[in-house]
Amino acid sequence: MGKRKFNLILADTNEAKNARPVGLPLPLIVVLLAVGLVGLAGFGRIVYLGANYALTLYDAVEQRNESNRLKGKIESLDKFVRQETESITSLVEYEDNARLKYGLDAISGDVRKAGVGGFPSREDVLYSSMTDPLIVRAEALRLQTSALNNQVELQETTFTQVAESVQKVHGSLSKRPSIWPANGRITSTFGYRFHPILGLRLMHEGIDIANQIWTPIYATADGIVKEASSHTQFGNCVKLSHDNETYLTLYAHMQKLAVTQGQAVKRGDVIGYLGNTGRSTGPHLHYEVRKDGNLVNPMDYIVSIDQIVD
Repeated sequence: MGKRKFNLILADTNEAKNARPVGLPLPLIVVLLAVGLVGLAGFGRIVYLGANYALTLYDAVEQRNESNRLKGKIESLDKFVRQETESITSLVEYEDNARLKYGLDAISGDVRKAGVGGFPSREDVLYSSMTDPLIVRAEALRLQTSALNNQVELQETTFTQVAESVQKVHGSLSKRPSIWPANGRITSTFGYRFHPILGLRLMHEGIDIANQIWTPIYATADGIVKEASSHTQFGNCVKLSHDNETYLTLYAHMQKLAVTQGQAVKRGDVIGYLGNTGRSTGPHLHYEVRKDGNLVNPMDYIVSIDQIVD
């Protein structure tokens, strides 16, 4: 069998008669085919690398966008944690002051930090140095949020304790005479004096507060109207019983009564109006306080407004 020959025919389509074959050796044909296949493979490789690069670039853009979104969420959470931490700090200061005011034991700093956590371990420090700072910040915020939740739970418990104690103290103090029974000026104090009508040195069992007729008179503590009537000496008079009769207050020489016997009153309620009834030399209120049946100086049971517990 002879060697195969391959001819390449070169022709002008307008002059087919001038076509002439050109002989190509087989090795050259093989080389040309090999070069063509290599070129085709190279083109495919270029297409593959280009597509892979485009996908990689797209993923990078998406990751950057996701990172920015995560960064925004972390910044918002960080701001929230800082605000809530400031709020908790203010509440702690308020509670500490309330505990001091009502004689309650203070909460130690160690107790308030219970469950917050201590210093990071050596492994945590190493891990943080090898990790994305954004992830480290997110983890730190997670720990801070957990600690904040623990503080809130503790604060709720301690505030409940304060509220219960304050309620007991308030309930007791509201039944104790503590405010001025009327506005005006003191014309006679508690103790011995010369009686303005009898002219004798007698014990004055209360204080006298002078002012215009119809000046309101207030209950000085929560209580029950034990008596609301008229007397020869005291004129129109009201007696209030407080804290199961531990205290008794008397308001005399009223122009008009505003309560009736058996009525419950709160501290600050109007119970009548200043007058000049009974044995009196001018418009005034005669005010007495008794504790456990014994006369006491009413001035010892009048405190400044900022010390009154409401």
